[in-house]
Amino acid sequence: MSRLFKILVMIAVLFFGILLGTRLHNGSRFTVFDEQKKLLEVMSLISSRYVDDVSSDSLAEKGIQAMVGSLDPHTAYLSPQKVSYSRAEFKGNFEGIGIEFDILSDTLVVVNPLAGGPSEAAGIMAGDRIVAIDSGSAIGLSSEDVVATLRGETGSSVQLEVFRPFSGKVFSVDVVRNRIPTYSVDAAFLLDDSTGYIRLSHFVSTTSAEFDQALARLLAEGMHGLVVDMRGNPGGYLDQAAGVADEFLPGDSLVVYTKSRRGGPDDIRFRATEAGDYEDGPVIVVVDRGSASATEILAGALQDNGRALVVGEQTYGKGLVQRQFDFEDGSALRLTIARYYTPSGRQIQRSYVAGEEGREAYFQNGDGYRDLERRFFFEEGDDLLVDTGVRDARVYRSPDRGAFDEKIGSTGGILPDYWVFDKAPGALYSRLQDEGVFQLAALYVLDDPTSAVRGYRDDLDGFLGSYTERDLVEHHILEVCRMRGIDVDNEQFSVQSGRMFIAVKSILARQLYGISGQIRFLVERGDNVLNVARRLLDEQR
Repeated sequence: MSRLFKILVMIAVLFFGILLGTRLHNGSRFTVFDEQKKLLEVMSLISSRYVDDVSSDSLAEKGIQAMVGSLDPHTAYLSPQKVSYSRAEFKGNFEGIGIEFDILSDTLVVVNPLAGGPSEAAGIMAGDRIVAIDSGSAIGLSSEDVVATLRGETGSSVQLEVFRPFSGKVFSVDVVRNRIPTYSVDAAFLLDDSTGYIRLSHFVSTTSAEFDQALARLLAEGMHGLVVDMRGNPGGYLDQAAGVADEFLPGDSLVVYTKSRRGGPDDIRFRATEAGDYEDGPVIVVVDRGSASATEILAGALQDNGRALVVGEQTYGKGLVQRQFDFEDGSALRLTIARYYTPSGRQIQRSYVAGEEGREAYFQNGDGYRDLERRFFFEEGDDLLVDTGVRDARVYRSPDRGAFDEKIGSTGGILPDYWVFDKAPGALYSRLQDEGVFQLAALYVLDDPTSAVRGYRDDLDGFLGSYTERDLVEHHILEVCRMRGIDVDNEQFSVQSGRMFIAVKSILARQLYGISGQIRFLVERGDNVLNVARRLLDEQR
């Protein structure tokens, strides 16, 4: 059986399901097979009679993509490569060499070798440049190319040619690939003697177990109040979000439910199943516009059940349920089958227009919503303003949902109980951040033989409290600006240089200690949204 025929059969089956449901619903006298026949005839005519050669595979793929593109923004056709990558990402581990990396000026830079991974064992260090992989140049590779090249079966090896600027050495090293765990709890520690902090980056197959372990450790250390930070968390597995909610909710509490077009097995109600480890202590959930899907389910469940205050921004508004249907060639259709609702019946999904134009607008309008929200509060929210005593942060109680939607539109998502608007950075800072100046400046500091930064490699506390090479950092920021032809206004630079130093130091923390070190620095240095969350948490104790 040819590949084209298989794909045609799959398309026909898909159309059969869709059209059969339509015909049964509206009583049309036309048969499903008329539409199937037309589809197959068109593909056959193009394949056999078109003036130029047409790849059967390409034709079928584009046909599937066109069908998918006419639906909602989250229904998607995945190539075999994307399916493989997605599975590795969400199952909580992958096979590779274990590095975090960036592409800076076409160069593959090691941000951090993962602790206990093959690269660390082989002597790879933060700041190393990988210039060749298995004798092929690594200069100019995209992030996708790097991932595809470095990942592979456990036990296989890859030869890296590495340039280490700090010493000026170029050397080759063989790294044996292994299974690399991916963690969704980026950080978990006490902010003070009794306030716990857990940062959740996404929901993979291990998230609930990771969260349970972090929660148990913080409780053993004397925690009596908890901040769960899910800013930027794009979501993931629903059952893992439900598992985390279980720790906070009494048995049989409703977590989330779904509603499909036809009902049946796609209509599901998730409930807390057992006594959790933290059902009574105060909880604050921190979210932003990048918090989506499973993150919104967890935030909405805790908010509706009265177990947590939600602080930050309105969330993304992704409340469509996808189910993945796998094909024989390794590709898959990720099809929307239902919608999520919070325990009180709120629909999480924001409004959208089906089709390609609607899809494009849907993924581009986040900043527009944020501007509307800011205008709403700053122009009409004086009676909602809350004094928390946190400098440079404007805090508002959440308005009535109906009044808010009337002004802003049907935005979906989870509305925070308290909105926090931090002081916006200056124009120069924003431009340097957007153009990657701080990342490159941090790399130059790490490479600089006169810098004291490498002396802190094994001393996070010392780095947090004592590393103050502000003049050197500013020198390298200006150096990068000159290289890139960026004009710098001296007055603006003087005003914003303190914030720039914090940005570079946070990147250095990540390069030296990984994501948990970076989070620890940002939290302790002064995260205004988190400061507001801590003030509100204190009021609940």
